[in-house]
Amino acid sequence: MKNKPFLIIGGGGHAAALAEILIKQKKRIIGVVSPELTAGNILFENIELFLNDEDILKFRPEDILLVNGIGSMPYKSLREDVYNRFKKLGYEFATVIADSALVSDYSTLKCGVQVMNNCVVNIGSKVGENTIINTSTSIDHDCIIGAHCHLAPGTTLSGQVVIENNVHVATGVNVINNITIGHNTIIGVGANIIKAIPANSIVYGAREIIKGLDANDC
Repeated sequence: MKNKPFLIIGGGGHAAALAEILIKQKKRIIGVVSPELTAGNILFENIELFLNDEDILKFRPEDILLVNGIGSMPYKSLREDVYNRFKKLGYEFATVIADSALVSDYSTLKCGVQVMNNCVVNIGSKVGENTIINTSTSIDHDCIIGAHCHLAPGTTLSGQVVIENNVHVATGVNVINNITIGHNTIIGVGANIIKAIPANSIVYGAREIIKGLDANDC
């Protein structure tokens, strides 16, 4: 079935930003799934609202594309849980790329990747499934980014950076070239990453690694 309609999961700001991208691209949105809408009401006013995830099951997997509009925050697994649940049931998640983004034809984006407004993804870079490349993020050549990551607005990656799975990179982070950031790591706002970061770390500033820091301090 060509030109499948889209069903957005989530009713907050990230879902609204995705809806606006799809509307500008003249995609057909048949519904939004959320117990309430907390943002973008003007975008959703003519779109049917479904209150429960179970309502997704009313649609056959082969008839729709899901859009994961749930935002990604440290220590919150809902976005990944929803993605994994419906993938196992045979549903496909759309890869969404804003018209204003510059994505190399020689990069690779897996299922469910979202590249938001004014982003750059350069040649040779690979982005894993269900990852958000958020507004004005710049990814230079030959970077590898794992699944279920979030690169928050204004992130800058120099060339050949490796980010493993389930990493949250907060707003305004800069990473120099040839750095590896281990899985399940949180990088705090505005950090300058100048050396490799082991898995399961919380990092802020230019050099410090803190274990067990509360996410609110990031």
